[in-house]
Amino acid sequence: MISASSVLSNVRGGLRLSSEAWRYLAVLASISITAMYVEMVVLPSLPTIERQFGITESEASWVLSSETLAGLAFAPILGKLADNYGRKRVLLATLMVYFVAVFLTSMAPTYPILIMLRAIQGIGLSINPIGYTLLRERLDPREWPVTQGILASTFAVGAAVALPIGSYLAQYYSWQFAYETALPVLVVLILIAYLVLPESNVRVGGTIDYVGLALLSMAFVILGYSFTEAPRWGWLSLNFAAGALLGIALLMLFILHSMGNPNAIIDIEDFRNPNIAVPLLSSFVSGFGLFLAFQSLVYIFELPKPIGFSMTILETGLTLAPISLVLLVVGPLYGALMNVIGYKRLLITTSLLSTIMGIIMALLVPMHNLDLFIIAMIMSIVGISGMMVTRVTLLISSVSRERMATLTGTNTAMRLMGNTLGPVIAGSLETTFRTPILAYYMDGMPIFYEVPGRYAFIYAFIISAATSLIVAIMATRITK
Repeated sequence: MISASSVLSNVRGGLRLSSEAWRYLAVLASISITAMYVEMVVLPSLPTIERQFGITESEASWVLSSETLAGLAFAPILGKLADNYGRKRVLLATLMVYFVAVFLTSMAPTYPILIMLRAIQGIGLSINPIGYTLLRERLDPREWPVTQGILASTFAVGAAVALPIGSYLAQYYSWQFAYETALPVLVVLILIAYLVLPESNVRVGGTIDYVGLALLSMAFVILGYSFTEAPRWGWLSLNFAAGALLGIALLMLFILHSMGNPNAIIDIEDFRNPNIAVPLLSSFVSGFGLFLAFQSLVYIFELPKPIGFSMTILETGLTLAPISLVLLVVGPLYGALMNVIGYKRLLITTSLLSTIMGIIMALLVPMHNLDLFIIAMIMSIVGISGMMVTRVTLLISSVSRERMATLTGTNTAMRLMGNTLGPVIAGSLETTFRTPILAYYMDGMPIFYEVPGRYAFIYAFIISAATSLIVAIMATRITK
């Protein structure tokens, strides 16, 4: 039995870091916060973008999914390049490409161009994996859990900054202007990273598996497109069935191609080790559930009553921002707790918490109680934060230094697979389950328009809860 005083003592000790750790962490965390600001600033504006370009909810989901799908392709390539040519060098090159992509996205005139530029912007999703490996290579092993917990929690800081500020700028100026505010910050951070971060001492040879990368990317493009069009085609249509089967067939070809391939993007042999397999699989499952829930939350907050809460973009951002601050607080604490209670126990506990809260959120949709809904959402995010920090730290601690960047790139690819499908499924549910809302009367005749119905959000939160339960079940295989 572990006493409470023993746990608190170990947590306080685990939070002590060297000056070198704080110096590197400050730079990497600032870069990550800025990248998360750019990624999250568009989230409250999804309904606005939908109206601006005259697209459906399913099509609007690709504003998020195009970036994550491209990030899925970039992550293993950049992970391998970081192993081969040095992590600092690859990180700086990534930041420069990312700057150009953000600048061009802020000027996107049409929906197709916006999606294309958001896809290029997906290169920024490889920043954190490279940062994790830089920290592990340079720091004392006792500092890894806390530093990685802090770096993982920068997702929350970026969101906490992006949601209120980005929502304000989007409501009173434009979502494009919100993008432009990040450009001068990126220039400064690129310079600081060049001056402060150390070069990597590890070099690993190897080539990039472009065939595997093409198979994996095509599979998710076809699956994503099939789910996007399913509301229009029909869920039981031949078109949807053919698209889904083709996507699954390409995934199977990818697995067969990767078996025995020394340069595979995802080494199938890694899945024999539960301490590697569980973080990788849970990254996909929880990444799917998290992004599905995020898109659903934005729409349910901004849709008119009685379906949603009739919030403005700014009100939505202000409602979501405190939740992100919760992540900032609990992330480092989870990192310290890992050294006390272990990875397995922590991952199971936080996954079950997220499962229960997801079910409660589904039950609260028809009740339309905003206060209870926000409390359940905060508790769900507390659980999700524990899942995120635990799985990436377990993965990093279970691989050799030579394979760190490659495996964290693989982990990012698995998470982005889930991130890609999550918004697509949410958009498909919102396009499929519709309900009429009274707009106005014309000559005594009521005029209605359709919006996503309650069942779209009930099913979305139930699916999200199910993904957390799957993670909890998988976590029982962990040996640490």
